[in-house]
Amino acid sequence: MSLKKLVLEMKLRTGMAKCTEYLDLIQSVVDGEASRSQEVYLKRHLSMCLKCLEKYNLDQELKKVLQLKLASQEVPEGLADAIKMKIAKSA
Repeated sequence: MSLKKLVLEMKLRTGMAKCTEYLDLIQSVVDGEASRSQEVYLKRHLSMCLKCLEKYNLDQELKKVLQLKLASQEVPEGLADAIKMKIAKSA
């Protein structure tokens, strides 16, 4: 682990991190990429910080909306074949 990551981990563990340092952690938690301990650090911070809680909630809702919109998109018939043909021609 790099020194920078180690310092951030210590700040998160002790509650001494600034809100700006929680922004990447918020995204990691929303994306399901954070460790269990990182989730605990974030949840502790969110219980005390309305600004970060609002950011967390917004990111969660945005992810849900994007998943719904992307899941319901229909691909035009023949598009995949047309793309494959163009790739084959350019190779």
